[in-house]
Amino acid sequence: MQRSALILAGGKGTRLGEREKALLIHKGRTLLEKAIDILGPVVDEVIVSVRDQRQQEAFSGYVRGVRLLCDKYQGKGPLAGMLEGMLSASGNYVFVVACDMPFLQPQVIDLLFKEAAGHDAAVPVWKDGRKEPLHAVYNRELLVPAIETSILKGDCHVMAAVSQLHDVRFISMDRIQLMDRGLVSFANINTPADLEQMIKKGAYDYE
Repeated sequence: MQRSALILAGGKGTRLGEREKALLIHKGRTLLEKAIDILGPVVDEVIVSVRDQRQQEAFSGYVRGVRLLCDKYQGKGPLAGMLEGMLSASGNYVFVVACDMPFLQPQVIDLLFKEAAGHDAAVPVWKDGRKEPLHAVYNRELLVPAIETSILKGDCHVMAAVSQLHDVRFISMDRIQLMDRGLVSFANINTPADLEQMIKKGAYDYE
């Protein structure tokens, strides 16, 4: 299986006063660079999705050797970035992650790829049924038409596309917790304070 990874970095960072979440810095490295460093040994290629050319230019100095793609559809949220990434990826399975999840765990990503093999996707799910579609592995060829259908219908929720897949492996948090005891993989960073709080909790110690 050839593996690709897609980092969705096209958000507007409204909670940061329009600052770029992906460019928050810890120990001299941006969250985007940190994610690329972690993903590099796990996949065959890393792709970064951005919303427009202006953001592409802003990120270009942080992603050497990594492809930057602009959204074709504007105002469609993560689905627009997922579509461009899936169309461009060379791997038949693609790990999709939001740029505001910087505490990625290689073992968890590897598990998702293995579980997705031969299926449409592998998506983590919480005990209460909530799903994590932006930290999941997808069959590229099957997800593309599902995204296109959702965008054309005007339903741009990520799960609107994922729900069209027929053979999804839902991976329980109990299994993931065997590899990521604090489930830091799913910690969202929306502000610098969020990042500092997770660092104080020792999130980087899990790597």
